[in-house]
Amino acid sequence: MVGLGPVGQMATAGANLMGASEIYAVDCVDFRYEVANKHYGATHYINFTKAPFQEQIMDLTKGRGVDKVLIAGGGLGTIGDACECLVNGGIASNVNYLGSGEYITIPRVAWNVGMGHKTIKAGLTPGGRYRMEKLARLLQTEKLDVKPIITHRLEGKFEQIQQSLDMMKNKPERFIKPAVKINW
Repeated sequence: MVGLGPVGQMATAGANLMGASEIYAVDCVDFRYEVANKHYGATHYINFTKAPFQEQIMDLTKGRGVDKVLIAGGGLGTIGDACECLVNGGIASNVNYLGSGEYITIPRVAWNVGMGHKTIKAGLTPGGRYRMEKLARLLQTEKLDVKPIITHRLEGKFEQIQQSLDMMKNKPERFIKPAVKINW
C-alpha cells in the first residue's frame, strides 16, 4: 500500500478484509501508519524517506517481493518503483491522481523486460448501486469503521466545505480526512 491518506487507509482495510496475511504500508507520517495498523490491519511500516520503499520491501520479504501493490500516493515514478518489488505475476494497481508530467516511466528491468507477467492497472473504483449497497453493509455490520480516518470535524454552513478542501490540500498535522456537518 503506497500512501496512507483516506484512500490508502480504506485500501488497507480492503486488503485485510480480503485476507492479506501481510500488508506493507508505505508513507512518511507515523500517525497515518498507527491508524492503518491499529484499525485496518497494516503489518509493516515502510517510511520512504529512510530508503526507497521498493528496497525496504525486498529486504523485508528476503528478496521475494509482494503479490500486489496498490498505489494511492506518490509521483510519476511510483508505478515503476512498485514494479521493482512485485513478484512475477504480480499486480500493481494505481488509484493515485497523476496531475502533471508527460510520461510515466517504468524501467525495463523493474518490469522484468516485459517477461515477468507483471500487470499494471489504473483507474477509479467503479460506482453503481450494487457496490454502494455492499459498502453500506460493511458499515452497517461494523466490519468496516471509517471513524478512525476522520481526523478533523467541521460544523456550520457551506463555508466549512472550502475549509475542508484547504485542509486536504495543506494537510495539517495528524490529518487524514475531514468531515463537514452542514447546519441548516
